[in-house]
Amino acid sequence: MSFRSVAANNVVLRMFVVITITGAALLTVSVTNESFIRAQSPQIAAPPKVRLPDESTGIDGIARTLISIFDQADIVALGEAHQRKLDSDLRIALVRHPDFPKKVRSIVVEFASTTEQPTLDRYIRGESVSRAQLEQVWKTTTQAANGVWDDPIYPDFFAAVRDVNSKLPADARIRVFGGDPGPGDNRSRETAAVSVLKEQVLQKHGKALVIYGAAHFYRAAPKDYLSNMGQDIGIVRMLEKDYPGRTFAVIPVGGVDLPPGLTPPVRPDYRKFDRALKTRARPVLVPLDRSPFRDFSAEEFMGNTVFNCRGPGGCRSIFQGSNLTLGQMADACVYVGADAGR
Repeated sequence: MSFRSVAANNVVLRMFVVITITGAALLTVSVTNESFIRAQSPQIAAPPKVRLPDESTGIDGIARTLISIFDQADIVALGEAHQRKLDSDLRIALVRHPDFPKKVRSIVVEFASTTEQPTLDRYIRGESVSRAQLEQVWKTTTQAANGVWDDPIYPDFFAAVRDVNSKLPADARIRVFGGDPGPGDNRSRETAAVSVLKEQVLQKHGKALVIYGAAHFYRAAPKDYLSNMGQDIGIVRMLEKDYPGRTFAVIPVGGVDLPPGLTPPVRPDYRKFDRALKTRARPVLVPLDRSPFRDFSAEEFMGNTVFNCRGPGGCRSIFQGSNLTLGQMADACVYVGADAGR
């Protein structure tokens, strides 16, 4: 299950996701040719000035808050844990909310290729498309060999948008764009996504929901980690260069089940989150400009998600030794709690 796979400086970086939370899975493991990553890089630009409730609880409450963000920002980058049902439920609730199509007409996803856009357009418009034809939308992505997009939650999302569009007039329908380069598209993965967002959304003064693995949306990252990514320094970071303050980044935070044989480098104290929250409901959306969450250590709360597994010493977290904070990583998080369970 690949979170990201790119070639940069003759290095292939792969991330695998496996967390298990309320019937869904996520773990992230990456492979680079660096022996160990310690350095960090600052944010490229300040995040948008967005005012949110201190806590938005449950799928429906989080969806309402995410929709409100579009009144203050042009792009909401909603990071997912691959193949996790909770994330699927959230984004489907989001697009099914009656206010969503009133504010957002574009969605860019990692699980569709740029070269199969005509097929995806026909399906989302409600035209007849065979299952075999539709499968080419995700089977022609750079990640097809990993099988991650074969999970039913991804075609379920397309089906949900198709259903929403069936109840809307033609000039008010949502369009879904594939962001991953398909055959013949020689752009890097994030370069392709950013090009779609610029050409189809920002240059047209539109608004978009973007759904990718959470690591694509980090506002900051260890420098050596970024040095292995080539052009792909992160979708949000790339957008900030030309369109500063227009993108709001949301990432998941919570318990992780690591694969057998991989010792967790840190044991996060999720009681810090729990004690600081008024609600006991999970999931809960928390702004990361809010104390104390903004100052929580990325090493502690994200240190079990991305690993460097090459070089001596076995797998090590890319966040080990970093003093990055959650407030530097993203603008908000969806906190799922400490327990990871299927």
